[in-house]
Amino acid sequence: MLCLIILLYIIPMCVPIRNVTANRDPILEKQILDLFEREDSNSIKVDDNLQPSDIKMFVFDPNKIDSISWRQLGLSNKTTHTILNYRNKGGWFKDTGDIRKIWSIKKEDADRLIPFISIEEKIYPKYPKPEWLKKKDVIPGLNSVDLNSVEADKLQAIPGMEYPLPYTIISYKEKLGGYLYIEQVKEAKGMQDSIFTKIKKYLTISNVTIHKLNINTATDDDLSQHPYIIRNIAKAIFIYRLQHGNYKKIEDIKNIPFIKEDAFKKIAPYLSVTD
Repeated sequence: MLCLIILLYIIPMCVPIRNVTANRDPILEKQILDLFEREDSNSIKVDDNLQPSDIKMFVFDPNKIDSISWRQLGLSNKTTHTILNYRNKGGWFKDTGDIRKIWSIKKEDADRLIPFISIEEKIYPKYPKPEWLKKKDVIPGLNSVDLNSVEADKLQAIPGMEYPLPYTIISYKEKLGGYLYIEQVKEAKGMQDSIFTKIKKYLTISNVTIHKLNINTATDDDLSQHPYIIRNIAKAIFIYRLQHGNYKKIEDIKNIPFIKEDAFKKIAPYLSVTD
């Protein structure tokens, strides 16, 4: 029995163990896995120059205040830059809870700011209906309107169109980069199935000129502004480029583990690898 134990101990030391090297990128894997950690925002470095005594709380409108005011409220330079970038690209805080959508803001900062948020209602320009449209719900000689080139007044004239849908339809087109098919109008804020059913026959897409995001130059903030690109995917596309260099073709993003085929097909038409 003792001899058997000795043999079992000695044999593994004499037989070389084959080393198997897996084709892995541990740094990239860690960074991508970190995207799913709920405390991801806490990993952002806080501005060392910001002291608790510097923080001043006051009632504010997040759609209006400048960088100095955000800093006075206790936010880091990075978070302040993210908020201003979001606003500059057409982003709008509609209610107090929207502050939590800023990916770099900490939960405790959001909890502290929300009681002081006061948002002024956004005013859309009013378009008066023509006199003949007030009298009857028909449009003489109305042809289909092209969703990618139509102006708000033409949309407002469509029977069944409710205010402010003409402006939200156009705003959503700008966020997308252009409509590819008519059913995308249903994704615009405030659009109801009953309204879409009434207006669909007046809509067409003949001018398909799509504004695309260059994934070789866009930041994760830029990518996450697109309605179809969630923050985790935007960040993963950005990190993968940093690790592997520029993308040669759009299909390269499918090398990122959690970008599945259905998600790829949805976002691919709005991406490019060149300007």
